[in-house]
Amino acid sequence: MRMTEFISNNRETLNQAILEVQYRHDGRGGRGIIPNPPPQISIAEIKEWIANDEGLYHWAKSEGVRV
Repeated sequence: MRMTEFISNNRETLNQAILEVQYRHDGRGGRGIIPNPPPQISIAEIKEWIANDEGLYHWAKSEGVRV
């Protein structure tokens, strides 16, 4: 499977996983809040996250994506 196909098929889940990490903390020691509506993450940024996040990397590899 191609990387772009993997991202297209799983875009919503990938966005949510990335946003949960980005908004984990609010900078004052509290839990962060994901804005509503959540920001859309670019394909280039998702590719970068997949290459650098161990969980996303292994998920993509298990789907047959060449990372």
